Amino acid sequence: MLALMGFALIIVFMILLSMKKLSPFVGLIVVASLFGLVAAFVFNDAGVVGSFKSVFQWIREGVFYQFDQAGNKVVAGTVNTAALLLFAIIYFSLMLNAGMFDPLCIGLLKSVKGDPLKITVVTALLSSVVALDGDGTTTVLIVTAAVLTLYKKMNMKMTYLAMLIVIPNSILNFMPWGGPLARVLSVVNLEVTELFPLLMPGVAAAMVYVFVIAYVMGMSERKRLGYVKGGKEVISALEIEAIIDEMRNRDLELKRPKLFYVNVTLSLLIMLALITGVGNGAILFMVGTAVALMINYPKLKDQAARLRDNGGDAMGPVVVIFAAGALMGILNGSGMSTAIADNMIKWIPESWGGHIPFLSAFVALPGLIFLSNDAYYFGILPVISPIAYGFGATPIQMGAAAMIGQALHFASPLVAFIYILIDRCEISFGEYAKEFVKWAWPIFFIYLGMAVLTGLLPISV
Repeated sequence: MLALMGFALIIVFMILLSMKKLSPFVGLIVVASLFGLVAAFVFNDAGVVGSFKSVFQWIREGVFYQFDQAGNKVVAGTVNTAALLLFAIIYFSLMLNAGMFDPLCIGLLKSVKGDPLKITVVTALLSSVVALDGDGTTTVLIVTAAVLTLYKKMNMKMTYLAMLIVIPNSILNFMPWGGPLARVLSVVNLEVTELFPLLMPGVAAAMVYVFVIAYVMGMSERKRLGYVKGGKEVISALEIEAIIDEMRNRDLELKRPKLFYVNVTLSLLIMLALITGVGNGAILFMVGTAVALMINYPKLKDQAARLRDNGGDAMGPVVVIFAAGALMGILNGSGMSTAIADNMIKWIPESWGGHIPFLSAFVALPGLIFLSNDAYYFGILPVISPIAYGFGATPIQMGAAAMIGQALHFASPLVAFIYILIDRCEISFGEYAKEFVKWAWPIFFIYLGMAVLTGLLPISV
């Protein structure tokens, strides 16, 4: 009975989310709570009061913490992941406000000199840098503001521009503050320092592939446009300077050019500490945010304004992570998760059990195209993971497999910022999706190959 209820909870949640009947935040809490109440009343002998208390207890455990059966070890809920996401988004938003990325953008634009190959490589590099903030919308707006006029004036393909923005973004979405990793960490109950560094070889290899794409696209455009090095300029130096001036003067009152090296040093220190595991990611970005505010905006009113404006961008993904704690807590506390795993283990041939982490990556690939991140990571992953653990898999392996499926996630019509991208690039969703799949499918095998080679994802456990 509990297993059937668990399946029903997950299916109802995914259907409502896919049909856009409920937001992820509302769906995670309301659907889970309703099913939790049913489970508590049916399987709890403590009466009505006890049943209500049970549901709230389960939610508390999912969001904050719970003790193991021996009453000793504390198992963290989703609050740690939510804190990481909150302060990381605010921190990178502050760096954008302060203009830390401006010198790079301006330097790259000055270097292109009307060469299509240089433009595609610069676009890929610019997108890669800006995408580090973890927000797709920000990446689209900043990169198109910098290079869209160049592409139009030179009659370059808008589909190429879209790909060189979205593909680096999809890869760097692996960053702890990007969203997907935060969701995965909350489900498999890992710290960011336990999984994130192990994913980096695959990310690094995929980023090399990004610049291979940029080179191929640039050479193709050189040929199509008849560009000859040293020949007639397609766009003048004055036109490029006008584009740079517009970027330089945007939000001028927030920029802190004299603090550029200070901000770069602070950012590098945080990243180094995060990768080497010096401290908890949430604490590192919390302290970094405070230091960045103090240095760049010493006046109290300016600090309040930056927190208010940038905090609004962070609240959407953060509240979803908190809400996921309700779903996870109810699934685990009610026994639904255990019942689902016990039943599904019976369906898997013994000879397949050792391959579950590897096979999970192939399940995640279509799952993350047809479902949102929330639906897959909070609906499917909690069901698959306990089954895999029963065959000897580890949370790290299951977390890695779930992240590998991100390779083609941006082909999904459920990714909101894609509609901003196609609007800015003036292409249709059909054109975008066709082009994205064409260029992005090798990334899945890059991730998978690197995970196998490094031992992160063994073919058999």
